[in-house]
Amino acid sequence: MKILLHTLSCMVLCLQFAFAQQKTISGIIKNADNTPIVNASVFLVTEPNRGFIKSAITDEKGQFKFLGFPKGNFRIEATAVGYAKGESGAFQTADSSITIEDIILQVLTKELEAVSVQGQLPQIQHTNGRLVMNVENSSISAGNNALEVLKRAPGVDVDKDDNISLMGQQGVNVTIDGRQTYMTGEQLATFLKSTDGSQIKSIELSTTRSAKDDAEGTAGVINIVMKKNRLEGFNGSFVGSGAVGEKWRGNSSLSVNYKKNNSTFFTNYSYTDNNYNENIRITRIIPNDVADTYFDQTSRFENADKTHNYKLGFEQKTSARNTFMIQFNGANNKEDQLTPGTTLMSQPNRSVDSIMVSDNNNDEKFNRYSVNINNEFVIDSTGKKLTADFDYSTFKTNSVLNYGYYSYFGDGETLMYAPEFERSTFGVDINILATKLDYTQKLWKGNIETGAKYSNVQSDNDVYFENRVGSNWENNTNRSNIFNYEEQILAGYFDYSTNIKKWGIKAGLRGEYTISDGHSITQNKQVKRDYFDLFPSASLSYNAHENHVFALNYSRKVSRPNYRNLNPFEYYVDKRTYNKGNPYLNPQYTDGFSFNYTLYKRFNIALGHDITKGAMIESLGQDTVLKTTWITRENLGEQTTSYINLTIPYRFGKVWTMFNNITGIYMHFKGPVSGYHVNLGSAFIQANINNNFRFSKQFTGEVSVRYNSPFIYNMYKIQTRWGTDIGATYNLKDERTSLKLAVTDIFHTNHNNVFTEFEEFNSKIYQYRDSQTVRLTLTYKFGNLKQSIRRVNDSSEEKERAL
Repeated sequence: MKILLHTLSCMVLCLQFAFAQQKTISGIIKNADNTPIVNASVFLVTEPNRGFIKSAITDEKGQFKFLGFPKGNFRIEATAVGYAKGESGAFQTADSSITIEDIILQVLTKELEAVSVQGQLPQIQHTNGRLVMNVENSSISAGNNALEVLKRAPGVDVDKDDNISLMGQQGVNVTIDGRQTYMTGEQLATFLKSTDGSQIKSIELSTTRSAKDDAEGTAGVINIVMKKNRLEGFNGSFVGSGAVGEKWRGNSSLSVNYKKNNSTFFTNYSYTDNNYNENIRITRIIPNDVADTYFDQTSRFENADKTHNYKLGFEQKTSARNTFMIQFNGANNKEDQLTPGTTLMSQPNRSVDSIMVSDNNNDEKFNRYSVNINNEFVIDSTGKKLTADFDYSTFKTNSVLNYGYYSYFGDGETLMYAPEFERSTFGVDINILATKLDYTQKLWKGNIETGAKYSNVQSDNDVYFENRVGSNWENNTNRSNIFNYEEQILAGYFDYSTNIKKWGIKAGLRGEYTISDGHSITQNKQVKRDYFDLFPSASLSYNAHENHVFALNYSRKVSRPNYRNLNPFEYYVDKRTYNKGNPYLNPQYTDGFSFNYTLYKRFNIALGHDITKGAMIESLGQDTVLKTTWITRENLGEQTTSYINLTIPYRFGKVWTMFNNITGIYMHFKGPVSGYHVNLGSAFIQANINNNFRFSKQFTGEVSVRYNSPFIYNMYKIQTRWGTDIGATYNLKDERTSLKLAVTDIFHTNHNNVFTEFEEFNSKIYQYRDSQTVRLTLTYKFGNLKQSIRRVNDSSEEKERAL
């Protein structure tokens, strides 16, 4: 807490002198030939602990200038691509401007070692209005799947059912390298669990959108950026990782890349063997006119999850202006789940009168395959560009579930009646076709972007449910169901952006025409929809000067129902608990407003307010006679969300760098839920504190703390959650091999507990997934690890680091 207060006070100090009298610190950066260096990065740091204060970029004359600074002892540091780091002597500021002696940078050799050895990006940074978490060098993220990596992103929360929220809101559009996954809920969670986290470069979080972006995602967009190798020649890497929690788990991957002149071949294969346990306790009271019934259910999910991931691609620069790329991705996942459970039943505060013991198991296979073709053509040197993209994906899930129930009297030994046995097969086939065309050119001192996109999603769901009667299995027509869903979206957009002195302006309009058809063949229910929506967006930015940037944004967004949530079929957790779809569920629409202020290119304050109409939320239902409980989704009247997000980095000397991200959120729900009218709100805090320690070129450490305060989400009371992870990385002297050791959830505190105390609904859910682990990861890089530098002072080279 003292560290956090100290960090906040530092930010307040920065704000105090930010608009003070405009004293200057200026100077010139040159090379050994006395030639000015353009676009060099210059930093004002404290002396002697080297705490970061401000940054600047040199102009065409190699000059830099800092406007406004506090009193104290300081030093100037300077870096540029192709040069060794340089610095000034220490100096003390006063009430007048200061001119620093010229700083001379020495030229490096023409070969730059792989960035994974020479340097790394900040773990958390704010870039182009997006919050970015760089994970490729993280010892804590190493060896995990994409969902586990995503859980550690600032502002992101994953609930007990693996639903993802951003800034407290569900309705997130998750993309891979900017491409939609077209999945939500359980299917998205399965997809992310089968994605190798060792191939992830960064996680990008954004609550705003432009007209070019898909309108899907009322909460915002989470874009998972995969690693791309840009090194010449033959190279690759091998990753082996093993962890132990309650069970052993591990994964390995092999990546190979070959680049020669204008051709690049790349491939990757990974295997994951993930075994873990999950303990759940659910207590609930179901009221009845005669007597209430109290349930105390404990279950233990024993999971064995095996996944094969593979990727193969080819990129060809067919001419100086045209680049073609084709890529194939595949994954085969098999999950076996045993779920023994015991449910104690009685009247409240009375002795147990009956016990139900369940013995359930689920064998599930999930296969996904996708092909992407992309072609980028630069029409001329004025900035005209045409990009074509084609995606086809298929996802296939097959599950076999077996249920066994044994009901005893209160003594736990005498059977009340014969055991009950049920089984079901569940199949989901999803086929996705998406193609788009984008065009860019300069116009009236600005840029226009326009394009069109067509997507077609088909989801076929087939559930067959049987009860065992005697020695025979009989079809249960009340639970068996065939549900088919098709959704087509045709979209077009126009974006225009320009700069007028210190002002940046961008405005656009996107139109989406949607045709959907949900058909429950078994229940003879069909819901067809045909509608057109407009999604305007606009942003206005102002650069007061290099270290003070303001931006105001507006966008309209949509979240469409998950295919499974539209299926009226009942998905049983056990005999008395199930999920039920709602074929009449409508999309939700959000008008989002945000304000962003970036200070010294490092500190960031974001304010946002979202108004969602027809919000899709969970609601409960109970049968007081059959003693069953179900969960479904329905449209709420209105949900409003206000948030403030602070990104506060701070450096303590040369060793310790801290990245703090703190989000304060207030959510208000108003409308009908579960047959009642709600009008309630709740405020809460999410905090991510990441500490990086660079003890030497070879040895680094990492400590991460996450905290979620309790809050009310609709009718659910989400309890406090927090967790602490630590990790260390050691790079061997061969500059090819690294070892990473991580311990996650070291205090065993990352519990996911949810209470419900709403009208007649009274339940408590206590959940803990086997997250306390010790993991060791080995990475070995082979082949060429050097990147040629063609232009010494090309700033884009620093951005396009070899991965």
